[in-house]
Amino acid sequence: MPQSRDIALLRSADARPRDYALACAGSALATGVAALAERWAGVDDLSLVFMLAVLVVAARTRTGPAVLTAVLCFLAYNFFFIEPRYTLYISASHGMASVTMFLAAALLAGRLASRLAMQVDALRDAARLAAARQALAQRLTMAVDDDAIADAVCTVLDAHLNAEVWLRLDADDIATSATPAQHGWWFLPLRAPDRTLGTIGLKLRGGSDALDSGRQALVQTMAEDIAQALIRTRLAADLEAQRVSGETERLRNALLSSVSHDLRSPLAGIIGSASSLEHYGERMPDEDRHELLRTIRSEGERLDRYIQNLLDMTRLGHGGLTLQRDWVGVDELIGATSSRIAACLPGTRIDTGAMPALAPLWVHPALVEQALFNLVENAVKFSPPGDAVRIRAHDEGDETIIEVDDAGPGIPEEDRARIFDMFHSVERGDRGRNGTGLGLTIARGMIGAHGGSVEALPGPNGRGTRMRIRLPRVVPAEGLA
Repeated sequence: MPQSRDIALLRSADARPRDYALACAGSALATGVAALAERWAGVDDLSLVFMLAVLVVAARTRTGPAVLTAVLCFLAYNFFFIEPRYTLYISASHGMASVTMFLAAALLAGRLASRLAMQVDALRDAARLAAARQALAQRLTMAVDDDAIADAVCTVLDAHLNAEVWLRLDADDIATSATPAQHGWWFLPLRAPDRTLGTIGLKLRGGSDALDSGRQALVQTMAEDIAQALIRTRLAADLEAQRVSGETERLRNALLSSVSHDLRSPLAGIIGSASSLEHYGERMPDEDRHELLRTIRSEGERLDRYIQNLLDMTRLGHGGLTLQRDWVGVDELIGATSSRIAACLPGTRIDTGAMPALAPLWVHPALVEQALFNLVENAVKFSPPGDAVRIRAHDEGDETIIEVDDAGPGIPEEDRARIFDMFHSVERGDRGRNGTGLGLTIARGMIGAHGGSVEALPGPNGRGTRMRIRLPRVVPAEGLA
């Protein structure tokens, strides 16, 4: 691990003054302990006491202080405890060998202990730096834009490196290469394969002027991670912009199609009927005049429904749909819807069956009725002439279920969810023959505003389609009922 080795070498040469003070204090303490051990415990071989002092100091400092401790302990051992005492002269040859071996052992043990301590510190620092990079990677993974990335970078580097952070993205005066530390600041670029995305600058707190080699390597790696996160978020933003642009274009084309066909068709019928009445009305039989007037009225009502659908869709899309709740019976909703269908589409058969006694609903009556009307109108369009559209309702748990069945061709399974999309055009949907493609979308939005749902299911006996409305039965707040 090169990074840990660099940190160890740097720290071995960076012993602090207090480490040397500890070496002197440890040597003096060892001398005192040896004197007490000789006087009160009768210990003859005191070299182990001084050896222990060397190991303790070496484990807590660096090589320099450890060597100093070994030399001081050697001199103290020789001066105070080797005959003749209180002199550095050694009379016996075996005494010379003993103190020489002691010095060699002390130096070796001190070096080994110091090296082990430095390796432990290096591993601890490497673990801290790895944790910093992991923390940054986790925050960058969750970042969705430049602001989130900048927040993650400032938070992580402040917490793990105790550094002030300066970050500039997409600037004209950004650095293109790492710059030497100036006034305590160190700057390096955030590079993409084809360009430079920005610059990051760091300044350590606490009076330190420069990052050590290990932290420099970490910050450079982090800069690469930050650049990759910027590339990812901007690519995602570009893809989202393209998706929105494509969706906008699709909706624009659908709206133009709706305006050009679905709105102009009733206008053409109204204008043609009015023109015939203007030029030939006096010479027409009464029955023909009444038929043209009925055409004008029915086409006008159809045009009004289309415009109302567009207005309702605008209200839904801009959150302008407010619920003015009131109690209403399910039978009332179905009855009002059936009457409207009969008036708009004469000759339509609606089968409501025997209505069970159901609890009333606390809803916005007009909105729920409009949603049910849209579903029934859609069912009528695709039911064969003469076949009835079937409406049933029942309670299920804490919900009221209203189902509209038609006898049409049915909806392919892959299109059952998509038919509720705005302007979705399929052979079976409410855009199939005539309509703006908004009726089902509006129905889902109005029911959804009540906390309910609308879904398309296969029709009974494998024929047609069943539209199912689920409305939760809510209880009004006290004083509103």
